[in-house]
Amino acid sequence: VNGQEQSSTLRLHPDPRVTLSAADYKLQLATSLAIRDDVSRLTLLVRQLRSIRQQLASRNQLLKPKTTAADLVRGAEALIRKLDELEEQMHNPKAEVVYDILAFKGGAKLYSRIAFLHDVSAEGDGPTPQGVQTVYAKQKSELDGYETTLRGLVGELEALNKTAKQLDLPHILVPEIDSLRTLK
Repeated sequence: VNGQEQSSTLRLHPDPRVTLSAADYKLQLATSLAIRDDVSRLTLLVRQLRSIRQQLASRNQLLKPKTTAADLVRGAEALIRKLDELEEQMHNPKAEVVYDILAFKGGAKLYSRIAFLHDVSAEGDGPTPQGVQTVYAKQKSELDGYETTLRGLVGELEALNKTAKQLDLPHILVPEIDSLRTLK
């Protein structure tokens, strides 16, 4: 203030009402950060999926009158349906408010379940319960499966891109996950 600096030492102590070992604090932090990272990964996979779907739909709209591209349009429509099905497994894209998540057919999807698990893990006053770790392992495995499925669908897209190239038409770009981190 007014060109003068002042400093002081700050010591941060755990809540004295909670008795956790340093190992328990480290485990809680590690679990919370891992779940947070997987929530981010899930979000980025959905963004990638949506970008691909949007590009396919836009190209299809332009190509529908072109009879020479009919097979390409049909293939893209089939891929769009698969992308929609995958997205509906990952989260509930039709939900507009929180209570919609449970109101729609199929209940809470992975995003809602893993985000809740993050809250439980990060805000607890005790060591990370074994149940949280067990549920998280299952949800992580589910997320890994969805990512594998999306990679398979990208493989199908590569076949469509080869067809587009043969027809001298534009191909669909698969955005890299890192580039999606900056999109809002």
